[in-house]
Amino acid sequence: MKTLNVIRNNMELSHPVEVLETLLIRLHLYGRASNKDISLKSGLPIPIISAFKKELIKYDYAENKGVFKLNSMGVKYVQDELGYRSVDINKYNLLSSEEKREEFEKELFVLLEPTYNSRPQVNVLLDQAHATLETSIRRVMLLLNNPRVFKQNILFLGDDDLTSLTLMMAFKQLGYNCSKNIFVKDIDQDLLTFIRDVAEQNDFVINTEYLDLKFSNVYTNNFDIVLTDPPYTLNGLKLFLSRAISFTKNDNSEILLSFGQKKPMENQEVQRLFNNQNLLIKNIYPQFNKYHGGSIISNVSDLYVLSVTPQTYPTISGRNHYSDKIYTGEINPRIKFYQCKSCNHRITIGHGKNILTIEQLIKATCNQCHGTKFQYRGQEKISSSDNTRQPGTHIIIDMKDCDAEVLKSVSAIEKIMLDITRQCELYVVTHHFHQFQPWGVSGSLILAESHFTIHTWPEYQYAALDLFICNEFKHQDTVMIQLQTQLNAQEYEYKILQRGF
Repeated sequence: MKTLNVIRNNMELSHPVEVLETLLIRLHLYGRASNKDISLKSGLPIPIISAFKKELIKYDYAENKGVFKLNSMGVKYVQDELGYRSVDINKYNLLSSEEKREEFEKELFVLLEPTYNSRPQVNVLLDQAHATLETSIRRVMLLLNNPRVFKQNILFLGDDDLTSLTLMMAFKQLGYNCSKNIFVKDIDQDLLTFIRDVAEQNDFVINTEYLDLKFSNVYTNNFDIVLTDPPYTLNGLKLFLSRAISFTKNDNSEILLSFGQKKPMENQEVQRLFNNQNLLIKNIYPQFNKYHGGSIISNVSDLYVLSVTPQTYPTISGRNHYSDKIYTGEINPRIKFYQCKSCNHRITIGHGKNILTIEQLIKATCNQCHGTKFQYRGQEKISSSDNTRQPGTHIIIDMKDCDAEVLKSVSAIEKIMLDITRQCELYVVTHHFHQFQPWGVSGSLILAESHFTIHTWPEYQYAALDLFICNEFKHQDTVMIQLQTQLNAQEYEYKILQRGF
């Protein structure tokens, strides 16, 4: 990588050095190619390809004649420095043929089917729903489209679909058995143990770690690709996507996100979340993922390929705990009714019951006849207790890395706060703002609906806000977007508390 960094500087290239690394690997895998072919496959303009070729010739890594081709020194560099000596080049190149690609997929299916048939049962409390083996293979084939995949650090942020094991098997079939770049972080300890055991049985290393994403952690920027299939809720998506961003390495990294289609308004929330975090939607594969028993998402979900940009940041910082509910069962608690097929005894499971899932019911058996086969009969949504009063919604907001000059100006802050209340259809009874010396602003708006306050610390480019609303409030996104835009905040966090007694 040191040589490539020197070449990048010589070329005065603004792209990350990984772009040059990918070009070098392509040349190694394909043998020889014209500048035009390399440009088409890489998406880089021909002048950059030409300049790279000149630099490689200067460092005696490429032939100084005809088409673009590495010499023995260049090949040795890719094999030894980039770790591609064991990759079966011929077999990998055959994957560009549709026929050979299908053969390779069938080969993986046969090898992996016994493993998938013995995987741990789903934990519906974690919104798990097993993707089909065919889906995991499709994901891996998508990864293999990038020839740098053998060198990339790849993180599976949750992997009850066992896609990490599918990638392991694909690497082995392509001769690459020395990889230590596959990582799995999950909250399900049984799943982690299963993945680790299968990898060890195949003389392969998959790095596994227990991780609860709700807790603060050191989310190191080590990964080129992060794959995640989060809970089915918007809160779950926000948390998993923020953590995925925190794990990515640089602006050349990608996040492969699997998420189900929702109602139009919620789909807008998903798109807004991408925009707010400055993620670039590189591609969308509709209904790419298929699941066993994922009825809440109609057994399918879309696959988003998201590119990390230099401006990308997580809206939920890794330095703080996340207290909001993220799983479907937490947000929409339900009880479900089953009937024993042997004795017709009706059993209730789910929220507030000793047995939470059908898997637990099968293991416990019918308490009348010990039967293990049950017929689903329906469900009931659990509403809040009638004794609980919730007089208001409290939104606590932290705006970070703001424009310090705006935070110093009492007139600017007053205008922003009043403008937001108008957009959110809130009625201001009275308001007062104070300018501190040498700088800093505090302000309070007394609303007919309750209050809206702000305190700024220009020296830290930070503002703290509270919004308390004593009736139903549907404009929290407007509040966040306007505050972020008008304060020019690079990062923000907020918590929504339902106040009551």
